[in-house]
Amino acid sequence: MDKFLARYFGAAPKTFLHKMLRKKNIVVNDKRAEGALILSDGDTITLYLSDETVAKFTKARTSYAGTLDIIFEDEHIIIINKPANLLTQPDSTNSDSVTSRLRHIYADAAFAPVAINRLDRNTTGIVLCAKTLAASQILAKLIHYRKIEKNYIAIAHGKITENLLLEGHHVKDAKSNISKIVKNVPRGTFSKEVLTKVKPIKYNTLTDTTMLKIKLETGRSHQIRTHLVSIGHPLVGDTKYGGKGAKRQMLHASEIVFGDTGGILGYLTRKRFEAKLPEDMRKYSEK
Repeated sequence: MDKFLARYFGAAPKTFLHKMLRKKNIVVNDKRAEGALILSDGDTITLYLSDETVAKFTKARTSYAGTLDIIFEDEHIIIINKPANLLTQPDSTNSDSVTSRLRHIYADAAFAPVAINRLDRNTTGIVLCAKTLAASQILAKLIHYRKIEKNYIAIAHGKITENLLLEGHHVKDAKSNISKIVKNVPRGTFSKEVLTKVKPIKYNTLTDTTMLKIKLETGRSHQIRTHLVSIGHPLVGDTKYGGKGAKRQMLHASEIVFGDTGGILGYLTRKRFEAKLPEDMRKYSEK
């Protein structure tokens, strides 16, 4: 339900949509509905909103002409290797993004493809997109229940010589958009447990950096970036969290592995897809 509303009200913040659901200004089949409700054929959505409010939040979303590096595509999904300096979803200014480019490429499609996972603007790598509503619902469930393994390549400051299992609690400051990992959570602070697996690949003596393979067991905002900071090894280029030496944080979503998918996406079970490492990160493994 919340995804349907987000598509219909292209300019409305999620907080507004959930508030309208709570206050029954938006109902399904004349009943109060939660954002997590799975819609079915024949459902009727009724809006008890003024014409002005509807017009304000349904203004057309911009599409952008631009190329995308497509790793795999069929009738259900698209897997994209996102470059640096490109948003996954458009921001409040309707700026260029993976989603905006998909709208342009598939302008005549009955269902505009949507991104299922999100990467920071300057994180490169795999973005998984759905081409149908059914595929988007299945993929969202697979990610929620951790049926899709996500692996990253990172370049961190300093020398890391052994495999690490990083644990802790994730706390985010909404105003500054800065996250941190803590061991003990102050009373009254909202947090979620996080788990990150780190495996060193190669240490570069010239740059005093370590190339790492990282597996996310949970998926929180800036999880890899903050977990590495918590052990004194920030990402190269991640100035927000104390890194330096590059124009962006050296983080790449390199691989996804599907678990048991089932349904219309059953053919993806145990399938693995990899995104080529960008040039600015490749140089750290060549010296």
